[in-house]
Amino acid sequence: MTTPDSSSTPKRPPLRVTRSEPVRGLRWRSAEERREAKRKIDAIRREAAARRINEIRVDLRVLRSPRVMLGILMLFLILGVAITSVLKKPVKRRPDETLMMINRATRSVKLAAQAFTYYRVHTLQWPNDRQGLYALAHNRDHVYGWKGPYINWAPTDPWGTEYVYQAPASRYEAPIFFSCGPDKLPNTDDDIRATPEDFVCDEGTWHRVEEPNEQQTDSTQAEKVTP
Repeated sequence: MTTPDSSSTPKRPPLRVTRSEPVRGLRWRSAEERREAKRKIDAIRREAAARRINEIRVDLRVLRSPRVMLGILMLFLILGVAITSVLKKPVKRRPDETLMMINRATRSVKLAAQAFTYYRVHTLQWPNDRQGLYALAHNRDHVYGWKGPYINWAPTDPWGTEYVYQAPASRYEAPIFFSCGPDKLPNTDDDIRATPEDFVCDEGTWHRVEEPNEQQTDSTQAEKVTP
C-alpha cells in the first residue's frame, strides 16, 4: 500500500485579515480632525468644572429663610456682647517705675539703718565717715566685736548713686543716712532719709542708759533704814 508523498501536497496560503477601512489613531488623523478632537475635550472639561461650581455654590434662597436670618442675628448679638465685655474690662496699668524705685530705696535705707544698729551694738561704736556703708560688708579695719557681714547688696541706690552716710558726733546719737533720690543730688526735697526710729535691732540699743542718781539712792536707803 503506497503512502502519499508529503511533498506533493499543495501548501495553503497564510490567512490575511482584510478591513474595509484602515485603523486611524491620533497620529494617523489629519490636522483638522486633531483640532476638532481637542475642542471636544476642552468642552467636556469646561462642562465638568461648571458642574462642580454649581454643586459648591450656595443657593441664595437659603439665606432668605427666617431660621437662617435669626441665627445670623443671634451670632452678631453674641459677638457684640463679647466685644463690649472685653472693652469694659479694666486694663491693668503698669506701675510707675519711679514709684517702684522709691519704694525699693526706702526699704534699702531702713535695712541699712538696722544693719548700722547691729554694728553699733556689737562694736560699741558707729562707723566713721571714711568707712561708711562698706564697714557693714567688710571688716577691713579689724574692728573688735564685728560680727558681719551685715549687708550683702551694693552700696548704691536704685538710681546708681551711692548712699550718703555721716557719723554722729556722739555714739549715743543716730547717724545721718539717706539716698539722694531720683534727682541724684544730696540735701534736696526728694532725699529718702532714715529716721532715728529706724536705727533699732533686737540685740540691744544705742541710746544712753541713764544711771540712777546717787543722792536719790542714798535717800531711799535712809528711808528704808529709818524706822
